[in-house]
Parts: sequence; C-alpha cells; structure tokens
Amino acid sequence: MKTPKNGNSKLETIISLILIAGVIASLLLTVVGLFFYHSFGGFKIILDNPAVFIDGQNFFSFIWDTIGGGNGRSAGLFWITLGVVILILTPYVRVIASFLFFAFTKDIKYVFITLFVLVALTISLLLH
Repeated sequence: MKTPKNGNSKLETIISLILIAGVIASLLLTVVGLFFYHSFGGFKIILDNPAVFIDGQNFFSFIWDTIGGGNGRSAGLFWITLGVVILILTPYVRVIASFLFFAFTKDIKYVFITLFVLVALTISLLLH
C-alpha cells in the first residue's frame, strides 16, 4: 500500500471522513430531535413509555422498526433515536469500508482480519 508524501494513506482519509460524517450526522439529528421533543411536550421523559426501549429485538430489527415508524415514537424521539442509531452504526460502516479497501487492494491478510471483526460486530448487533 503506497503512502502519500504527507504520511496519510487513502484508508486513513476514508476512515476519518466516515467517522466525521457519522458523528456530525448523529449530532444534527439528535439536536433536531431535541428541538421537536422540546417543542411538542417539553423535556419530560416518561420511563414507562415502551417507545424508549429496545426490549426483545436485535439491533437490526430495531433499526427497521425505527425507520418504518413501527415503534409508535413521537417525532422528537424518532429523530433522537435515528441520531443514536447512526452513531452506533458509524464504526460498523468504518469496518465495512476497511474490508472493501483491503479487498480492493488485495491485501489478503487484512481482508481476513477485518472480515473477522465485521462478523464479530454483526453477531454482536444481532444478539442485542
């Protein structure tokens, strides 16, 4: 893998852009959600509300229900939850990008290492 003159590789640039974009998107969505949540009911959070729990689901079905609106969330909770989901998925997307980069550059050793990490993360998200 060639490294440019400034010392940063293409992979480091890709990963840093993914991480920055994920954190900024998450922050913006969460702020929008807080605005909606405050505008339509204040900041009172009712802990008995089942819409604030992921009970009995894996993370991917939770994402599917959240995007589909199946959890009965208010607009504020929807945007806050979407921001948190993006924040949680940011490292997952980073591993996918690393895997694709190593596969494209045919670095077999790192393909298997990142594939192992990707499988471990996927299983972890499926079990929670």
